[in-house]
Amino acid sequence: MRDSKPSLTSDECNRLQHWSEFGQKGSSSTLRARSSGWENHPFETPVTSTWRASILRADIPKLINGFRPRAMEDKWFIYTDGPDVGGSLVVHMFRSWTGFKNAEVKIKAPLSEEGVYEEKDWEITELIWESNEEKRRGLTDEGAKTMVKEVLTWVLDVSVLE
Repeated sequence: MRDSKPSLTSDECNRLQHWSEFGQKGSSSTLRARSSGWENHPFETPVTSTWRASILRADIPKLINGFRPRAMEDKWFIYTDGPDVGGSLVVHMFRSWTGFKNAEVKIKAPLSEEGVYEEKDWEITELIWESNEEKRRGLTDEGAKTMVKEVLTWVLDVSVLE
């Protein structure tokens, strides 16, 4: 009699692959993550591209607070610099186990001519990602955008609107 091993369905394989890449679903932090809060390393081979997308104004506090891993299943460490006086934010994304920087997203607040924040969505203006073959398996521009959207959605519950 042959031993039969249970096989995974296509959906189960997809969920396992997603968990492997993005970890367990994150939850909003009430405390702001700082660069000093986790081991992190700069890009080795960064690639930059423009990106025109929006972040809902209501999601900005989640971006600013970032995400500090609590367990092995939390695969990301995310912190944000800013906003500065010009309304600019920089979101830094690292793999939690290695501390390697995978992506950086630059975001601009809508400001009036007087420098007052407007009641509008914020704009993603630039994406930088790690292109080193060993660190990110040679992501393309579109692949990097897909990864960042999923990290922001899954880990921070932040929607990226294109």
